[in-house]
Amino acid sequence: MSERSTTKTGQILGLSQSAVSNSLTQLRHVFDDPLFVRHRNEMVPTARALELATPISHALQEVRSIAKAPDTFEPETSNRMFRIGMNDYSAFVLLGDIANRVRVQSSGIQISVRNINQSDIRAVLDNDEVDICIAYIDKVDPRHEALVLFEDEWVCARRSVGRSPLTLDAYLAANHVVVGNAMANHIDRQLKTLGASRTNRISIPFCLAAPVLVEKSDLLLTLPSRLAREFSRGRNIDILKLPFLTPNFPVSMVWHSRFAHDSGLRWMRDLIASTTVAEPIQYVA
Repeated sequence: MSERSTTKTGQILGLSQSAVSNSLTQLRHVFDDPLFVRHRNEMVPTARALELATPISHALQEVRSIAKAPDTFEPETSNRMFRIGMNDYSAFVLLGDIANRVRVQSSGIQISVRNINQSDIRAVLDNDEVDICIAYIDKVDPRHEALVLFEDEWVCARRSVGRSPLTLDAYLAANHVVVGNAMANHIDRQLKTLGASRTNRISIPFCLAAPVLVEKSDLLLTLPSRLAREFSRGRNIDILKLPFLTPNFPVSMVWHSRFAHDSGLRWMRDLIASTTVAEPIQYVA
């Protein structure tokens, strides 16, 4: 429109004059109008071409805005809300550090935490109900991406009774509290492979009451080491190594692939990944 010349237009677009002329021919068929007619030494737009100029210009601006590089995320000025799916365990051991690191960089960013189970992860990510999930994941959906944040080990917590080590005989002879909806869990299945069993006296579906039970009774609690470290702070509770081997478990951060290049979510994922270095555990024995 501005050049009034197929030759000059071709030079700007990196096309030959004949290629521009062929494209113009196709457009004339589409709009059933000459669009440009030769007058002296230039191509003059018709009334129909002038009518199309404004909406086409707006459309090109929209395409340019879509195609341009994504904006850089600036946490200092952002008031974005990040939605994170977590269970009791991941929230207990990670959320405090995540919140502190966010607050250091931004006073406007918000975090909304949704309670999830492992079975919820696929649906909440596919339905865009959360931005990120943090939990134990045994299988990652092909539409999702995941990063293992850390592996945790299983330890035993008991009321402080001295610095004696925990033997397998003592563990099996003790009474136990189990966190979960059943009176047995994977620890009991692991013991069964060793030809052993323990006595579970109480099961509770939430973890916050567990340290109170341990501190005020003779019950033993087998739990992840990072959770045990938090539970034992300021309490009369000792942390001991288990007297038998049980596999560690990975904790992962999962997100939907369609948001892999979102600059804000990349920032949040990097921040979460940086919070996962744990303090060394002080074992009693």
